[in-house]
Amino acid sequence: MKCDATKRQRFNDLTLQRNTMKPFEIAGLPPDELNSFLTGTHSDPFRILGPHRVGDDLAIRVFRPDAQSIDITSNQSKEPIAAERLHRDGFFCASVPGATRDLDYHLRITGWDGSEHLTRDPYQYGPIMGEVDLHLFAEGQHWQIYDKFGAHLRTTGDATGVYFAVWAPNAAMVNVMGDWNDWDGRSHPMRLHPGNGIWELFVPGVVEGARYKFEILSLGRPRQSDAQTARQRRLGIISARRGRGGAL
Repeated sequence: MKCDATKRQRFNDLTLQRNTMKPFEIAGLPPDELNSFLTGTHSDPFRILGPHRVGDDLAIRVFRPDAQSIDITSNQSKEPIAAERLHRDGFFCASVPGATRDLDYHLRITGWDGSEHLTRDPYQYGPIMGEVDLHLFAEGQHWQIYDKFGAHLRTTGDATGVYFAVWAPNAAMVNVMGDWNDWDGRSHPMRLHPGNGIWELFVPGVVEGARYKFEILSLGRPRQSDAQTARQRRLGIISARRGRGGAL
């Protein structure tokens, strides 16, 4: 069957990459941080992913297990810049010569089935929840916190998508997964606001009606399989009603 043939081809591709992959190194990051990220215990994915200045160039790091290849498109480059796969699990890095951190760029992601889509990088955005909201929540005086937590349709810059937020003070790492990333939470780890246990992430391209779950990884516990995690998290469906997502 076609599905089985596609899976076999993907397995063969991954096997070839595993046999030819060079040592996993990223300039400016110690190996223990990379290992922490890959094992689901790193609380600051924005330190690992997104745009980072390295010398005179800009390194753009992307982690997408569902991607066969990733290209960077921007007004600064006439041709797309191919990101190099540095790790078999889906860690990519591209270098844009002479670019600054505010580079206006998109990711062109090619899936294992050959499909392509163009999207903004979730890790090119700064924190979204404001200081007032964080302070009121910490004081127990935020009477409209339902407008902040969960899933909310929004536009950031020229990108439309969904803003996700959840309170998980004892988590080592929190990811958001859904039908837009093959229910693989590793593709979208969230940002922690230190001191109050709030995790957030804006994901461009996610639309109303999409289903999602939060994958909460506890301190001292290894990452569970996607199937195990999916059974343990409540399902939400993104809705435009009052800008909220509803848990089922």
